[in-house]
Amino acid sequence: MRLKNLDLIGAIYFAALSVGWAQLPSRPLIIGIILAVPLVFVLPGYTLTQVLFRKRAPDQSSDPSSNLIRQPGLKIGQPVSAVDHIIFSLGLSMAIDVLMGFILNVFPAGLQLRSWAFSLGLTTTILALLAAYLRRRELVKVARIPRFRITISECLLLGLAILVAVLAVWFSANIPPQPQPSFTQFWMLPSKQANNSCIVSIGVQSFETTSVSYRVVVTVDGAQADTWPSIVLAPQEKWVQSVPVTPDTASTMSIEAQLYRADKPNIAYRNVHLIFHISTGSKKCGSLAS
Repeated sequence: MRLKNLDLIGAIYFAALSVGWAQLPSRPLIIGIILAVPLVFVLPGYTLTQVLFRKRAPDQSSDPSSNLIRQPGLKIGQPVSAVDHIIFSLGLSMAIDVLMGFILNVFPAGLQLRSWAFSLGLTTTILALLAAYLRRRELVKVARIPRFRITISECLLLGLAILVAVLAVWFSANIPPQPQPSFTQFWMLPSKQANNSCIVSIGVQSFETTSVSYRVVVTVDGAQADTWPSIVLAPQEKWVQSVPVTPDTASTMSIEAQLYRADKPNIAYRNVHLIFHISTGSKKCGSLAS
């Protein structure tokens, strides 16, 4: 590549560096912010801007009368001002981020750090290579390079935009996430039937922040059938128990399970129930009613 593609080469190397950093097991936060801000807010839109609004040599005639007609300020494939390049780079980068988020949400990888770094890095690399290819096809003509001019108001707006982006990244990195409320899952499901018995599977899984002691009580048609007075579960730990229940002469059988916590032993923390149909004559459990 020629020297005029130095910006595209830098974009590719920066994208590759960001992808490599995301693969590291231990990643310093400050380095991640330095790499993430350009990759998210600048590079994808900048390379796409170079593809859409690449600079061409002027092909207008030297007739002064042609300058009397004002040409459109924005046209695909024609040069744009430096301020337009900055605006397009930021705006198109945000648009690419939103579109990439929808795409990643469909795939199993999801919205993870590595998937974001790989997708944005790959997009930046592809657009940079395409821009370099389009530049190479253009006819090189000697032309006066326009001076880079930015007014004071444009500098203030650009500085304000950069300040907002930096503050947003800083707040997201330094403000601790709000703690999620702890809870406990409690369920009862019908299991495989054996002989003339109905079997239900009772399970408890703790998503509390500390170890918790539970008590489980099972009743059949209002009468206590079984109980477990002390079940201690650590966070993320699961307890599952199969309970065989023999049906009586009634046509239905109601099974209820209640979960109690040790800190509130007299108040049911969770309550589940099942109602079975009993087949007439065989005393076997039929379809689940509710």
